[in-house]
Amino acid sequence: MFAETRILPEKPQPTPRSRDAAPPSRKTAHSRTHSSSDSLDHARFVAGTMLGERYRIVGLVGRGGMGEVYRAEDLKLEQPVALKFLPEALSADGAALARFHREVRVARQISHRNVCRVYDIGEYEGLHFLSMEYIRGEELSSVLKRFGRLPTDKAVEIARQMCAGLAAAHEADVLHRDLKPGNVMIDENGNIRITDFGLADLMEDFSGGVSLEGTPEYMSPESTRAGASM
Repeated sequence: MFAETRILPEKPQPTPRSRDAAPPSRKTAHSRTHSSSDSLDHARFVAGTMLGERYRIVGLVGRGGMGEVYRAEDLKLEQPVALKFLPEALSADGAALARFHREVRVARQISHRNVCRVYDIGEYEGLHFLSMEYIRGEELSSVLKRFGRLPTDKAVEIARQMCAGLAAAHEADVLHRDLKPGNVMIDENGNIRITDFGLADLMEDFSGGVSLEGTPEYMSPESTRAGASM
């Protein structure tokens, strides 16, 4: 989502190689370093852009189907934040705006060290955005692509922290509904942070039944069976 540095897990110790073996190439080592926002082209806002009198853009750190995410400085609170912008087309879509507001309403109810904090919602020149905690780290999906199967102790620790974050959400009567590696960050200290509550709902909203939403590959079997029977 807004990854900047590569962390976790530590690389296994290399096996001894013979004198005839070629040394690791610098190109390979460099390819493991995730590039910063400078590598993302066609950003709507360039570094230094002021949004109103509060936010100063540092750079684009992510782009996806639901918009762009920028790192920025909150000059009022004097802290780094991430600003998630809706795509311009969706900013004029009433249903999309309603979901965007719902994400803020739902996510703000959760306060836990394993959940990314959401602060507020704003608008700049007709574009809607939410401000959230800026996490310096990497998506779990990227870690899995680079390392494959994780060591057992690290996998267990990741699972424990994810469960702790989800438990905090459930205690606030919030269901995430789209939990997957792409919505889990590992920060620079190795801690898990659950992000993106765009499909989340309050448990009270399910009184009339559950709608079929989420990423199919990560949905529970009972959810897909329920959808098929609708």
